[in-house]
Amino acid sequence: MDIAGKPALVVGGSGGLGRRLVERLAEAGADVAVGYSGGQDRVAEACDAVEKRGRRAVAVRLDLRDPASVEAGVAQAAEALGGLAILMNAAGAAGGPPAGDLVAYDPETWDRISDINFRGPFLVSRAAAPHLRAARGAIVNFGSTIGHGTWGADRAFQPTKAAVSGLTRFLAATLAPEVRVNCVAPGLMENTVMSSGAPESFVSTWREAATLKKTTSIDDVAEQALTFCRAETVTGQTLVIDGGLTFR
Repeated sequence: MDIAGKPALVVGGSGGLGRRLVERLAEAGADVAVGYSGGQDRVAEACDAVEKRGRRAVAVRLDLRDPASVEAGVAQAAEALGGLAILMNAAGAAGGPPAGDLVAYDPETWDRISDINFRGPFLVSRAAAPHLRAARGAIVNFGSTIGHGTWGADRAFQPTKAAVSGLTRFLAATLAPEVRVNCVAPGLMENTVMSSGAPESFVSTWREAATLKKTTSIDDVAEQALTFCRAETVTGQTLVIDGGLTFR
């Protein structure tokens, strides 16, 4: 699929990875709806980045925990851009109580993280499906290397991101043959919202554990997302990008 001239929606488009996806889509010639839940300044900057590259941009508010908000946001994006051919589900949430304390992991915290990381992509994909089918388009989901290999975790981030690979296969089967659905599972990406508060000792642990002795390149992740959009015979796949950490 030629990305040039195609309308795209990036959920979580004002974050670190989302912003890079927005920029790369615009550079490839796409018009972009920037999906967000908060952070008006960052949303405006993302839209400006699209327009500076000569493409149309629209900011779309999506509350991933509210199906009505998702339906309305997707409809707004499709109306503003004349349809949707590309959907990138790049929003994510982490956090929780101290390590090892399952009792303190209250259902409300679990549900919030699960709703954003797992249920949200389902709701957005469901709302966007008619537009994507009409365009014979593509969905790219974003999991995490933590959900693969021998990595363990004591936060809801791990199982909810691991579940995104299963969701990807489900959507690929359900939306075939018109829509291709794939997933990128990044490792630790430095200089993003998710990693900005991490101490250097934590970052260096990831770096040293990787075969390439590097954390994940956000540019590599964005490029793979665009490659999945372009590929006409790839669907239901998850590609881990983590500097060779999990295969060790």
